[in-house]
Amino acid sequence: MPKSRTSRLRALAVLVAVTATTTLAAGLPAHADSSVDGPITRSEVLTRAQSWVDAHVAYNQGTRYGGYRQDCSGYVSMAWHLSTSLVTQTLPNVSTKESYSDLKPGDIMDYTADHTFLFAGWTNKTNGDFTFYAESNPNNPTHGPTHANINSSSIEGWPTSNYDAYRYQNIVDDPVTPAGTVWDRTRSASGGWDAHATEIDDNSAVTAVASATLPDGTVHVLTVVPGSGVWDRVRSASGAWAGAATKIDSNGGITAVSAAALPDGTLHVQTLVPGAGVWDRTRSTSGSWSSSTQIDSNANITALSSSALKDGTLHIQSLVPDSGIWDRTRSSAGSWSSSTKIDDNGNISAIASTALPDGSLHVDAVVPGSGVWDRTRSSAGTWAGSATQIDTNGDVASVSASALPDGSMHVDAVVPGSGVWDRTRSSAGAWSYATNIDSNGDIFDTYTAGLPDGSMHVGTVA
Repeated sequence: MPKSRTSRLRALAVLVAVTATTTLAAGLPAHADSSVDGPITRSEVLTRAQSWVDAHVAYNQGTRYGGYRQDCSGYVSMAWHLSTSLVTQTLPNVSTKESYSDLKPGDIMDYTADHTFLFAGWTNKTNGDFTFYAESNPNNPTHGPTHANINSSSIEGWPTSNYDAYRYQNIVDDPVTPAGTVWDRTRSASGGWDAHATEIDDNSAVTAVASATLPDGTVHVLTVVPGSGVWDRVRSASGAWAGAATKIDSNGGITAVSAAALPDGTLHVQTLVPGAGVWDRTRSTSGSWSSSTQIDSNANITALSSSALKDGTLHIQSLVPDSGIWDRTRSSAGSWSSSTKIDDNGNISAIASTALPDGSLHVDAVVPGSGVWDRTRSSAGTWAGSATQIDTNGDVASVSASALPDGSMHVDAVVPGSGVWDRTRSSAGAWSYATNIDSNGDIFDTYTAGLPDGSMHVGTVA
């Protein structure tokens, strides 16, 4: 049940490891975020290793697959994205020796005289149980994740004592994605903020959040839970939060979500699946959810925002690193357009958007080291030629936005270590100073939802 908050737990950390399994026809791993001989994450090493398993690459020292020799050390060289196929005796030249107890996914066990294999991770470190990938011999094609025990007398046919543990010199740990629970704070129609936020979702694994308000005043809060999918929690028009969230998408690989409500009472939720693009799912006015439809296949998108205009059109903004922000429209009749680049700043790291009652649309972008920039689309459909800097705080990490019925607009910015700051644009177009509405420095994501009665809800994840 919801409870009043006076303090919050620090954000938990979860390691998101993507394990794509597709391979390219030419024999190269599909996942190639790294460059040859460059830094590579542990999850990418395992993804590259899995690509040979999926392709059933046979052991054959005389042939190459994707440019790498088809044996144990060639397999490790491929997984580490080296420029050439090393051998068991030379793999230590690009590695540092570790103890067995320090092994991490992507490291190797190397018997320099004869064999090597990739360590995939502990399944029970106390007992010594782990999994690994290997290219063993002509009778045993590339396999894994295979179970073994570090205390066994032999592994892969060789005495365990013959192996040393090594760590590739360019391997790096995967980024840690913060996670936490969801809290909601209300601003009344008269402008007063609640003294405390209320916890509306106690699932501590939430990594991203979005919201949308239906014309009848109900609020939908969408949360992303890695490995589980997207969950929807509803606040009724009378102010009661549902006791439980409903899973609306079971894709555990989703990393971002956005939502927008149309004037006809339908709700659209967009999800981002790394490598697969953007997918849109609809909730009808009767409350039933549709299956999702892919609306953008760009595998490089990293963030989303969306807004619905009063004429029934829907705008989806996608952030592509090193490229900028792209806007895609769904007409009131339901047809999707191609995307249009509206901002070519390749350094943007986060985005939000909101539509005003007059039919104009605002897109707010976070530029690390610079602050928050606002770009406007007029009610006639013309995008402003340049963005306006509305916040000079270069530490802003994420942002959300919403419009109120009186034509004003609120932009809420998350500053790590400082909390959430609310900035208002009046109906006349003047921007206010920012006000600290939540001082919890652990907040990492936020949503803003304006209601028909003029009140507003700002949600946070911490």
